[in-house]
Amino acid sequence: MKNIFICAVVICTTCIYPIKTSAGEKPSAIFHAFDQQYTDIEKFVCEIGKQGYSHIQISPAQKSNPASEWWARYQPVNYSIIEGRGSLLNLKNLISKAHSCQVKVIADVVFNHMANLDGNDDFEDLTKFSGLSINDFNSDSNRPGKKSCNINYSDGNRDSEINCWLGGLPELRFTNNVKTIQKAHLKKLLDLGIDGFRFDAAKHIPADVVKEYISYVDQQSQGKAWNYLEVITDSDTNAENYNWIAAVTDFVLYNSMKNAFSFGGDLRSLRVPTAINDPRSVTFGRNHDTIREINSNAINPYSDSSDSFLATAYILARESGTPLILNWDNRDAAFIKYGVKFRQIMHQRGTQGKNTKENVLAAIDSPTVLLMERGSEGFFVVNKGENKFNIPALDLTLTNLDGCYRELRNNFTVAIERRDRNKKFITRWGSRNRGGMEVQKRDALYFIREPFDQCQV
Repeated sequence: MKNIFICAVVICTTCIYPIKTSAGEKPSAIFHAFDQQYTDIEKFVCEIGKQGYSHIQISPAQKSNPASEWWARYQPVNYSIIEGRGSLLNLKNLISKAHSCQVKVIADVVFNHMANLDGNDDFEDLTKFSGLSINDFNSDSNRPGKKSCNINYSDGNRDSEINCWLGGLPELRFTNNVKTIQKAHLKKLLDLGIDGFRFDAAKHIPADVVKEYISYVDQQSQGKAWNYLEVITDSDTNAENYNWIAAVTDFVLYNSMKNAFSFGGDLRSLRVPTAINDPRSVTFGRNHDTIREINSNAINPYSDSSDSFLATAYILARESGTPLILNWDNRDAAFIKYGVKFRQIMHQRGTQGKNTKENVLAAIDSPTVLLMERGSEGFFVVNKGENKFNIPALDLTLTNLDGCYRELRNNFTVAIERRDRNKKFITRWGSRNRGGMEVQKRDALYFIREPFDQCQV
């Protein structure tokens, strides 16, 4: 049952301080504090802000299945009690600390189903859940508590996705009683200072109910909350079923990146990426639903996790999307936190009216190396290959790039200048003695525009 549930179910003075995002503003990047204790998050949340994250996402806060594994947090028992990865006081202190350093907090909420407490995937004692009655569940009409049907993800309609149990998790009916209880949970979190919500398993909830909840959050927060919905696309469900309500998770982009960054894939396929046509969509190199190590039924997992790190580097370089970065990956891949800083700087410069438009360049024609400009203000290069990429000359005449750029992690400078017949070339790559481009194997680099005198040192 647990695995079935899991399956269904990122030196210059302008760079030092985190962006103060206005209320309800789309996050620059979200740090996913996956399965972490609230007291532990409180200790490092301001450091996350300095790295460039505008938001942090926490585990579900309601009282849940008492099992210790991470998936138990996604099996509610009682919405009236805050007993997530810490107490109500722990959560209140975390939010206060985060706000003190201009980091906003997104809470995960689980409204589609309740917990499987006895391990039986076909039957659950529905009297165990505080405030709910058997009439608040979808179950066999002749035997309350018995699963009534199984989900079919490719039958051409969404009836079973909405009405059947998610594995062995008893499916809620959205009666007035259920809505009242769940809205009270949202209100409690908003009153604590929560700045937005991720709605788990949203595609299993009727769209009109999700809309009602989002409208309630908007009303209670005076439009200050930023929300998104977990929508895993399949044969019967697409983003358009829900992204008219709020941002959704971009599993379409995830799948296309997985193909491109995995062994044998071609990064040129990302020149015009296959993705949800919505700049708000939540993008990710991987998330807790796609990791085989914690889920034997992971959704299209990478064979090599380091490929997903490079995909994460790519989503952070983009202008479009809302990157969600897993805590493990921020720790384990050295270039990811610099990608977060790059994205923060590009956001700042974009709000200043500077050209930061995303454009994957054809100047490098390689299946393993991708070059992206962000207008004239920065650029990104990733090499997924097993060999160093090294070319002595690179013509960038048809790009917006011009001037001096500094690489954020390694702190070396690159000059792009006009030379022969007024063409633009990289004339300096780290030193005056070489031009072109050199990128180590399995690496990602982020460059920001600087005054030209920085390239004359």
